[in-house]
Amino acid sequence: MTTISDPYAAKYGATVQSKEEARLKNMAGEMEATFLSMLLKEMRQTLDPDEGGGMFPGDSGDVQGGLFDLYLGRHLADGGGIGLAATLVRQMQTAGAVPKPVTPTDAHRAPTAFDHHRDVPPAPAG
Repeated sequence: MTTISDPYAAKYGATVQSKEEARLKNMAGEMEATFLSMLLKEMRQTLDPDEGGGMFPGDSGDVQGGLFDLYLGRHLADGGGIGLAATLVRQMQTAGAVPKPVTPTDAHRAPTAFDHHRDVPPAPAG
């Protein structure tokens, strides 16, 4: 009988990451990178190109600016980001198992600020 040993099994602090956890972390990283790219795009579009404030003069189709936003957003997220990915992972892990599927009518059943009276017991008459 042949046994194959895991090279990380004997190392202190080594953990085995499930596929679900790896997928969750990847998804959260993608979300953070997309958010940062969109944030950079909106910030860059506030620059007035007529006053020489544009980053890429002559780029009328905004191709260079779009690529810049995309790659800088990815770079920022890969370098630790702003904590959005970590927060998403933590929130999804504490939420428990896989969330239940959402139906189109769920939005109508969601609690609102006006529903607080449902949780408050009625005031005593008197």
